[in-house]
This record gives sequence, C-alpha cells and structure tokens, in this order.
Amino acid sequence: MDEKHLVLYRKYRPKSFDEVVGQNHVVSAVRNAIKQGKTAHAYLFSGPRGVGKTTVARLIAKALNCEGREKPCNSCASCEAFNESRAVDLIEIDAASNRGIDEIRELRDAVRFVPAQGKFKTYIIDEVHMLTKEAFNALLKTLEEPPAHAVFVLATTELDRVPLTIVSRTQHYSFHRPGIKDIAGLLASVAKKEGVALDSEGARMIAFAAEGSLRDAESILGQIMAVEDKEITRDEVERILGMPRRDSAKALFELVAKKDMKTALALIQEIANHGYDMNFFSKMLLQYFRTALFLKTDPALKKFIESDFLPDELEAIEKNLPAFSASDISRGLEVIFSNMATFRRSPIPQLPLEITIVELIAGEKVG
Repeated sequence: MDEKHLVLYRKYRPKSFDEVVGQNHVVSAVRNAIKQGKTAHAYLFSGPRGVGKTTVARLIAKALNCEGREKPCNSCASCEAFNESRAVDLIEIDAASNRGIDEIRELRDAVRFVPAQGKFKTYIIDEVHMLTKEAFNALLKTLEEPPAHAVFVLATTELDRVPLTIVSRTQHYSFHRPGIKDIAGLLASVAKKEGVALDSEGARMIAFAAEGSLRDAESILGQIMAVEDKEITRDEVERILGMPRRDSAKALFELVAKKDMKTALALIQEIANHGYDMNFFSKMLLQYFRTALFLKTDPALKKFIESDFLPDELEAIEKNLPAFSASDISRGLEVIFSNMATFRRSPIPQLPLEITIVELIAGEKVG
C-alpha cells in the first residue's frame, strides 16, 4: 500500500528506538542488551493496549538483523525489508485467533529451521494470555530449550492470565501509559509532518480522549484531519468527536466550591439535554478533587498532576482551593467514587451526578 494512504499510526510507526514514546525504561534496557550482544531468548511485554509493545518487539527483530553499525540503521537491505513489512524472519502470531496446541506445535517445528535471510528469527506472539493451557505447556518446552537463532517476544494486556512458568522463562518488562504531555508532543509532530496546524490545547484534548493509547491518539487525529485538515483547535476536537465539554466539568467544580446548588443542578440538566455521558463528568470531578488533595497537601506535588489538565482548568482548581478543607476534599472523593458505581443501574442517567452534587454541597448523604 502506498504510504500516503496508510493510517497515521502505521505511517509514523517508530523506525528506531529513539522514536519510541514514553517507554524509556524498556528501550534503554533492550538497546543496551543488543549492543552488548546479550539479548534474551524470550521477552514478555505487558501493559495497556496501544502503548508500543508490538512496536518495540519489531524494533528488536530489526536491530538483531541490521547489517549496519547502528542498530537499526534503517538503510541496509535488512532494515528496508523490515520497514516495508517484507522481512521473512519476523513471524507475528495473534494468539486470540491461534490459541490452540496445534498452532504452537507448528511453531515448535518451524523454529528449528535457521533464518532465511538474517541472523535471527523473531517470533512475536500478541495477546499471549489467550493461549489455552495445553498451548502454554507446548510453548513452555520451546522457551526452555530454544535454538540460538530464535528470539521470542510475548505481548499481553492481561499479565495475570499468563502462567508463572512462562513468566519465569522470560525477561519481563512492564509498559506504562505515556503521559498526556508525551502523547500531545507526538501528535504535534505527526500533524506538522502532515502539514496541519494543531494547537497545543487541541493536541492535549486528543491525548485525553485517547486515554493513554498512542495508537488511539493517532487514529483520532486521523479522524479529525479527515474533517478539518488545515487548522485544528480544542473546540474543533470537541465538536468533531462529540466529546462532553470540559468547560462544563470545570464549572461544576467551581459551583461546588461556591456551594451554589441551584445553578449546579441546572447545569446538569443542560448537560443531560445535550446527551453527554454523565459518567464522564463524575470522572472529571474525581480528578478535580484528587488534584485539590495534592495541592492542599503540598503545592510542590503539582508537578505530578499538572499534565492531566489544561491551563485554565488547573487555574480554576488553585483559585477555588481555599473553599475546601482537607477533610472536605477527602470526603468529596469518597462521595464521588461511591456514587459513580450507581450509574449503570440508575433509571435516570443524570441522577447519580445530581445526588453527588447535592451531597458535596450539603455535606450530608442523600437518603
């Protein structure tokens, strides 16, 4: 497929370890191992979806077969084959659809053959937790005595479902959700390469919507670019994605601080009339109170949470902080968290949020 027609997350997939976002702890360890010729025969990458597990696995495969001095150099024939998805010594298996013992037996038979072109054959098994018990047992034997030319990278979003016997035969690395700042920076870079003006708040809004997934963030940017391909702002991101307005969440927090119950309940009705997800506003209130707790405890803690908010939102929290005592904030967190559990069974979508606001302002439990 012509590169210009690729979706953004494929078009701008990292081609070197330096381009990987938000996983420095993994990249540093893996790159040093490759440089020193001490690559493990099996890795286990765990973490949320869309954070780079498969990307780093592919970079390991590319670096191990790189013909140049740099690893990967992205200019030799081997690297070009990997970049163009032509590398025959990279075998990717989706365990969600190939989860039985027969598929793993086929893998065990194939792994004995030497690489067709490079020095190493790399097997990436995605969603490895989906394998059956029998398949895991068959895989275990291969991991215990792998041929020298084979490297396995197992990837999972559910580490607790991977048997300890498998974990113990691998080098395990836990991937983290990249921060909002890192995701927004990546989006700004991609937008610039695509000739699109993406303002900083627009980039952060997309990052918020992606909930820590780089792949989702780039997909969302592509979706927005299909509608607005010249200049993308915060307002346009909210409009195109149909997102609840964060300004309303900020206003709710400010009304709680002012103890203005009448206006707060009226605002909830306006939000409901727009068909927005009420649970979103409870989550935002929870974030506001959590941030208030950090700032009330010690203003220096601001560095840990400031990337979760837009500048005007953080300013609103700091401005209204004197209205709350530490006990008010602690109780507020309990109230919000408790009422969030009732959304699914509420016959009236906005009722749990209304009860939350009443309890936060009145200072006592409803009912």
